[in-house]
Amino acid sequence: MTDVFTRFTPSRRSFLKGAGVVAAASAALTRLQPPRAEPDPAATYLLENGYVSLSGAYGKLTRFACDPTGRGHYEPTAFSSVFLGGTDFFDAGFNDDVTWTTQAGRLSLAGIQLPSVKNLTQSQLSDPIPLSTGHTLGQSFTSTAFRFTRVGGQFPTWSSSTTSLKLTLYSGTPATGLTEIGSARIDPVKDNGWAYVDVPAQPAGIYYLEASDGSGTPGWWGKSGTSTVDPHGASFADRVQLTGRAMTLDAVGYDVDGVATWDLELNGPRLDSTYQLTWQGAPRADVGMTLNTSWVKDGYSIDYEDGILFSRFVGDGGAYLPAQQLKRRTAWTNAVSGSKWVAGTGTGPYDLRITAARPTLNGTMTAAAMKLTLETGGTEATQVVSRTVGFDVQAHTEVLPAIFPVFTASDTVRASQVSSFYWERALSFRFDGHAADWADWNGRVLDWTSTAGREAQRSNLLAIRQDDDGYVWSWSDAPGWPFPDPKLYDARHFTSNAMYILGAWRYYSWTGDSSFLATVLPRVRKAMDFYLESLGGASGIVTIASPDHSGRDGALSSNYWDITSFGHLDAFLNAYFYGALEAMAQLEDHVGGRTRAKQLRGLRPAVRKRYNDLFWNDTDGRYVQCIDVDGVRHDFGATYVNLEAASFGLPSDSQAERIFDWLDHGRTELQDSVVLIESGGLAPKIAPGHSMGMSFTADAPFTSVAARFPTYGERGAAFTMTLYRGLPGHAPVMIAEKDFSDWSDGSVAHLDLETQPAGVYYLEVSKVIGTLAWWSSAKPVAGAAAYSDGAVAPDAATRFIAALGAYREGPADIYSTWQFAPRATTRRNSYWFFLSELTTPFGQQVQDGGAILYTSGFDVMARARYRSADDAWARMTAILDRWKEPDHLSGGSPLLHGESTADVGGSVGTDIPFPESGLAPASFLYAFVGAEAEPDALVITPGSRRR
Repeated sequence: MTDVFTRFTPSRRSFLKGAGVVAAASAALTRLQPPRAEPDPAATYLLENGYVSLSGAYGKLTRFACDPTGRGHYEPTAFSSVFLGGTDFFDAGFNDDVTWTTQAGRLSLAGIQLPSVKNLTQSQLSDPIPLSTGHTLGQSFTSTAFRFTRVGGQFPTWSSSTTSLKLTLYSGTPATGLTEIGSARIDPVKDNGWAYVDVPAQPAGIYYLEASDGSGTPGWWGKSGTSTVDPHGASFADRVQLTGRAMTLDAVGYDVDGVATWDLELNGPRLDSTYQLTWQGAPRADVGMTLNTSWVKDGYSIDYEDGILFSRFVGDGGAYLPAQQLKRRTAWTNAVSGSKWVAGTGTGPYDLRITAARPTLNGTMTAAAMKLTLETGGTEATQVVSRTVGFDVQAHTEVLPAIFPVFTASDTVRASQVSSFYWERALSFRFDGHAADWADWNGRVLDWTSTAGREAQRSNLLAIRQDDDGYVWSWSDAPGWPFPDPKLYDARHFTSNAMYILGAWRYYSWTGDSSFLATVLPRVRKAMDFYLESLGGASGIVTIASPDHSGRDGALSSNYWDITSFGHLDAFLNAYFYGALEAMAQLEDHVGGRTRAKQLRGLRPAVRKRYNDLFWNDTDGRYVQCIDVDGVRHDFGATYVNLEAASFGLPSDSQAERIFDWLDHGRTELQDSVVLIESGGLAPKIAPGHSMGMSFTADAPFTSVAARFPTYGERGAAFTMTLYRGLPGHAPVMIAEKDFSDWSDGSVAHLDLETQPAGVYYLEVSKVIGTLAWWSSAKPVAGAAAYSDGAVAPDAATRFIAALGAYREGPADIYSTWQFAPRATTRRNSYWFFLSELTTPFGQQVQDGGAILYTSGFDVMARARYRSADDAWARMTAILDRWKEPDHLSGGSPLLHGESTADVGGSVGTDIPFPESGLAPASFLYAFVGAEAEPDALVITPGSRRR
């Protein structure tokens, strides 16, 4: 790879390349790998015909270069190595017996061994033996591996950095006679590190590893007594056998699992590759192929000149994976599969198409290489595996097969951008295995296409499970969300029923699949009845009665926004309930259930009225998120609630205008920490009948105080939290007190206060029932101290505590912060979380000032519905302007402007793990083409405002 990469040395901005990082990482990788000898020229084979040039040795290819013109002007090698299986055993040490013949454009390889690692490792240690000057230490062992190539041990130096020794491997033992095989000088020896001698491949047998010629303070770690791994040998000092110990030992070897033949034939621009693998023991599945290509992990460039040879990988069923999505990551975010072929679009003058039965490409990345794995055929175990794979070299084109949807518009540049944006977001996530919370969203993205994604939607919907009362499971294999622990909590998401109804309606409307409808119709009816009867939806509003979904601070979420405490009267849920009523009515109409359809449609005006009566915040001109069981309205400026409600037509024209005015011109509302002591590491339990406290000094006024309490995974804890002005023993004045019950592990308890002046305060927890602890630390903080039973604590210096100031007006940055989408929320949320986010700054969590791309799809659709196509188009072009930058709004963290991604707990969600991101480009279909499928018609209302 080094020579190949050197040819790609670019004269471009290192900001886009990340070249310095790549070079350093590549050098480090080289140091970690044992050097390989150059292949014997007699073992090297070559095959070329002007279109393709192949060469290699020992059963693999080390060059796969292409010229789409057939003139032999080969571009830099597409693949620096191609071999069978997933591990490179293809050198003189492992596959020196491979034979080959070439004739008339055909290369045939035979005797290719497919090994598996078989190491003999004794790594237990209890005490070392020093290696004195002029003396030796050794360990004999019996290797049962077919071959081994490295042997070493673990050696202490007692902190010396100038120690050295010699390692020698012999066949035989001191008792039977020794024949030297190879040796290595280890200088310096890394203290307590492993050191090795590399040798030509050795067969099974009895061997002896010896350490000698020590300088400095070397030793050899060993295990006194019986070790878990028996090396079937003995330890020695000066070649005299020791008893009752085994030295540390690592013999790196392999066994031969199978033997393969491999035929490669050139036919113009096509390479036909056929291999047959015979397993030595029990039948096994195919091991596939590995193809290594050039890559640059860091930076943002995917240019040919910078060493990246493929801009995207696609499959004949519509799978699509852009190179931008792989940047700054270590593994592919999704495999690319096809029924007959998969392909790589080149960044240079050629593309490659791989033809096989059910091919699947996957990959991993290092700093300067991408390892592709190619699986074909089935995964069944057979004694003999036969596979045929074709590689077609094609002149480069950006045009994709017809299965990939293409948007058209008078602005051809923008239309092309929307098409690429759609492929990148809608088709780059796995199509199958989605839970019910995505059923409607994925349907909007995929159901109108002919891709494999549409058929996967059918399978997903048919696989979703449902309880007897009609509740639709929100996760694929469980009724509730994966967290919190469903054994302790009611982790259900109550939006799953609406998503399921809408998803089923949408799939049937686009496909007319009558067998699908016959199967799901009874289920979607039960799903609607669950809302109408179990959750009171017949009254005009769905109400969640589960105690864990109370909507209070710290309650569990009831929908996709899974760490915020939606519940009881949930505005997000009820917006989807409103949409599901019409979808269900259309299905009933379609099958002749007109009475039922009329009842469902007759309920919609009541739902809309109650929705606006309950959730509209007339002061701020937007919908709130929920109303909890105590009647408290929780409103943190949720842009997604408002946009999704508007996409279903819930607000009046005047309400919608106020929503968009807030989005376009409104300001964020921020809250600062007056005191924030993030104690951790200690979590002492508060015993019943005792108290625990924390004093702190506030340098500015504050309006709430909070602390964080773990419960060691248990439920049921109750306690009282009290705030005092002053310190224990100095007549403190009580400010506020509150009782808490059924505490959630690790949650934050807080007291809302009248504005308190700067000063010294004391927060105490008492009257504890059950298991409760307080996150604490041994690290002191000025002006603060931990207390136990009213006295300074002997076991901690501080405890987790926060005091927050009043809300203040922030900048008008709802759109400008992230550009591709509005902030998810515009008001700092400090306490309305099931999981604690108190120490995460505003904007650094996607559900608190961050952004998820999917919301832009609803933004565009809502603007087209209430304002105009021009207004929606202005929003779409702003999104495209951000998308067309070098990172294409994708890849690992950070994105181009420093955004941290949600897959590492950051600010924004733009690709993985958000399949719903495809809603942003797919909104073009609904907002501008104006297309929507219904069970009896395809309705097209381009450019008009719809109700």
